[in-house]
Amino acid sequence: MRKGKIAVDGASLGNPGPAGIGIVIFDDTGSIVKKISEPIGLATNNIAEYSALIKGLSEALADGFSDIEIQTDSELMARQINGVYKVKNSNILPLYETAIKLLKEFRSANVIHVTRDKNKLADSLATEGAAKSKIEAKSEEAAGMRENGAPSAKAVENATTKPENTVERAMIQRLPVRTSARVQFVDITSEVQRVVRESGITEGICTVFVPHTTAGITINENADPDVTRDLTDTLERLVPRDAHYRHVEGNADSHVKASLMGFSTSVIVQDGRLLLGTWQAIYFCEFDGPRNRQVYVRVG
Repeated sequence: MRKGKIAVDGASLGNPGPAGIGIVIFDDTGSIVKKISEPIGLATNNIAEYSALIKGLSEALADGFSDIEIQTDSELMARQINGVYKVKNSNILPLYETAIKLLKEFRSANVIHVTRDKNKLADSLATEGAAKSKIEAKSEEAAGMRENGAPSAKAVENATTKPENTVERAMIQRLPVRTSARVQFVDITSEVQRVVRESGITEGICTVFVPHTTAGITINENADPDVTRDLTDTLERLVPRDAHYRHVEGNADSHVKASLMGFSTSVIVQDGRLLLGTWQAIYFCEFDGPRNRQVYVRVG
């Protein structure tokens, strides 16, 4: 048995805005075992708070803690977790359910509210994560302008020299994907199909690309949820989280699993629809969540 404490906090620069999470895990002597500061993209303060809680609980379980006390300066979240308030926000509900599920995996777990001055380290780590999200958002905005904004000089040159009857059509769209667990398969088929439909392209190829190193993409069955559970269990057996890795950030297994799944997939488009089999679906594969992720879809 291993006892400890987790201090969690979330920060959003705008509410909603660029957000981050901060987590500090202590052992029963009060020594710091782990500090985590991560960007989670655009989110509200409440989502950031829950994201920090889920990440902290997942890390504590992975580190072998059996009894845990969680401190947060979010009175709302503490009261919701402890059953004083009901969760009415549909965006928060799946995060709440994930947190409750994780809490039940401990022999004992207690969530308490503390004032902000008693949660300073987690708060500073969350703010640091939000600042990283702001930098990432600016980089993505610049990339989006290059891809979807004004054409480059080379594109203008090509357009003016090609015959008028030459038609090239392509559409690139970025899809946000919000995950709620460290390992999760998210069915994004309907969103990809929406991009295909909005492109107006009836015949071609749809490419789905994941711009992350700890997440991947795959196509598999969508009828039986046990299929994705089997995939998760098999990957964990092949690439266990607690094996001896050189990468020191604690997510080496996530990089390996993502490489095994791959970072892109292509599907034929026919009559304006994805030419998928009856039981096939496109899955975003999260291996280091929960996070706000991105997927790029190109139809052409």
